[in-house]
Amino acid sequence: MRVALIAAAMIAAAPALADFTDKKPINATVTGATPSGYPRTMVEGLNAVVRDAYPGSSISFKPNSPGGGVLAIAEKQADFTATATGTEIRLASEGKDPYKTPLKGKFSYVMMLYDNQFMHFIMTKEWADTNGIKSWADIAAKKPKMRLAINRPDNPQTTIGGPYEVMKAYGFSFTDIEKWGGSYVLGNSQIGLDALTDGKADVFMNARNLGDSLLKEIASRRPLVWIDGDLAHLQKAADTFHFKADMVPKGTYPFMEKDYPTVRMWVSLLAGSHVPDEVVYKYIKAIAENEARVQSIGGSLKTSFTTAHMATNPANLGYHPGALRYYKEKELVK
Repeated sequence: MRVALIAAAMIAAAPALADFTDKKPINATVTGATPSGYPRTMVEGLNAVVRDAYPGSSISFKPNSPGGGVLAIAEKQADFTATATGTEIRLASEGKDPYKTPLKGKFSYVMMLYDNQFMHFIMTKEWADTNGIKSWADIAAKKPKMRLAINRPDNPQTTIGGPYEVMKAYGFSFTDIEKWGGSYVLGNSQIGLDALTDGKADVFMNARNLGDSLLKEIASRRPLVWIDGDLAHLQKAADTFHFKADMVPKGTYPFMEKDYPTVRMWVSLLAGSHVPDEVVYKYIKAIAENEARVQSIGGSLKTSFTTAHMATNPANLGYHPGALRYYKEKELVK
């Protein structure tokens, strides 16, 4: 009898599995996006979907960089970061530059947002012709002096995870460019495009949506060329951070007379380990149940986001428990 009473008491004391299907509001801060540009538009759009799904919710945006966003959620300065790739996940987990200490265990996976962030490797035709450059192999062999427009290292996905790795695959490094007499224009893709426009850069390496209108406009005034290469070298570079090599189709830009290789990246939403399961579950649920509205935000979400692929996790980072619960309920993961 005493054993039965103890067992009953233990059952009564055990916490019941919370019901997350209600419409009660949630509070969260989403970071990882710069103060302007498409990443902010994406975050604001996603947050609006969640606020409408759970009236009264406080879902706010906190500007940051992709690299800084992971650090912010690890240090509980924000709840989600919306621009994380395999580059940030690996570097942050291992405590490699630009991270000072390993952050493994302090953040977890929530969902895939899109997998069509294409690195753009562009040079001016004038510079290419003057130096006899058509490909990455030519750059490695001829060591030309260049003014390179590239992002800052605190945006690791478009520096360390993309151009730096391609350079390594071809036998040279980012620092070699300065040794060859070159220089850098450091900043986001808009700063790089401005440098191309103003004649302050010879080469541009950054991410843009395919068919970018600004790049087309620049090309109409200043002839451009895509840096050629081979898929084997590009895939070697892409493998480092769980990306893939892909071809940019002929005609994507007026100056492309054939298909050209690049690194194709995926972008995900992560959460700090401190974030309650209910918050993550409800954020995911709102996004999953409003696929068409999420796609209407535009950009990469329009062409790549699907509810069916939200659980895709190329880096095999552990899922946040709230995310895992939703995906198991919907049989998106086993």
